[in-house]
Amino acid sequence: MNAVIATNNINNQEKFSHFLMSQCLNVRRWAFSVSLLLYLAFSIMDVIKFPSAIYTVTLTARLILVILPLLYLNFIYWLSPPISIRSNVLLILMVYLGSGLTHALIFYISTSYGFQFSQLGIILIFMFGCLLFVLPVKPSVIVTVIILCVYAAVKIYTNYQLTDLIFELIILSFVASICLTINHVGQKTLYQNYLLINRLYYESITDGLTKLNNRRAFEEQIERLNAIANRDKVALGLIFIDADYFKVINDSFGHTVGDEVLQKIANLIASKCRRTSDIGFRIGGDEFALVLYGITSKKLAYFCQEIVTEVENFNLINNNENIKTSVSVGAVLKSENTKITSANLVELADEYLYKAKHNGRNQFYLNSI
Repeated sequence: MNAVIATNNINNQEKFSHFLMSQCLNVRRWAFSVSLLLYLAFSIMDVIKFPSAIYTVTLTARLILVILPLLYLNFIYWLSPPISIRSNVLLILMVYLGSGLTHALIFYISTSYGFQFSQLGIILIFMFGCLLFVLPVKPSVIVTVIILCVYAAVKIYTNYQLTDLIFELIILSFVASICLTINHVGQKTLYQNYLLINRLYYESITDGLTKLNNRRAFEEQIERLNAIANRDKVALGLIFIDADYFKVINDSFGHTVGDEVLQKIANLIASKCRRTSDIGFRIGGDEFALVLYGITSKKLAYFCQEIVTEVENFNLINNNENIKTSVSVGAVLKSENTKITSANLVELADEYLYKAKHNGRNQFYLNSI
């Protein structure tokens, strides 16, 4: 059970990472583009402001640690964006760290040669790294602390006034904290929206009584799976199930017993869905469906017979009276080389269900096409 829960949590986290990427893709794209343009502008300023002995070092550091990785990230995110927010996280963190270390290096060199160096750059670095790159908050905090420590060490080494340094660190920490907080709140809000969207969608495709997929989901899934089966030349089985004389059960024993019959049939159908491509549905009233992707004719016939036999053997007692239950089953198998629309496939399954009823009920009628 714990393993199943852990697997579900991993799947949910992975799906959320895809959702977060779709929501934040444009933010990341423009953040990478703007940061690249800013760094190119800073590089030009190095050439204008510093002598060649300095800008040779600064340009090399900017190129290796920041510009080349940003060029790669811009190429990836604009031409072939990843589907997960976790993609390229390590590289983005390295760009953030490289930007901070480069800033500290250039500050040290410019101070050593007696040149003024603007501190605005580190504010921009924190804004992009802590917020606009949409990085995970904890790694961003770690990288931010490393940058601040290196920056402080360089300033102490260059005999910077301690009181001024403490004041600067407080301001920088405050700016970084605001950006990280906005990042965290934004991601948390998106996660809550993701959960709400999932819950609303789940409710929209789930039958309230049986917890099987409903008719809407059936129409979506049969269309999707049939299209895939036609494309990949894979067999597809469709089973229609109808409870026999269900109105009689409802009228004789009440709707509570009728609901119990439907729930037991639904549980039986769910038990047959042993693969992710096996999907059960309640398509209305006492009618059910089961879609089986990549199934053989022999296996499909076995499933149909199992359903008929197990429903007949339901142990349902009401006021010491045994309630007899049965179902009629119609099934169609679309073979590997057959191409057919989902609407025609449904029509055939419905026709075969009618034949099972016409032949006396409590049986199945199966045909391959």
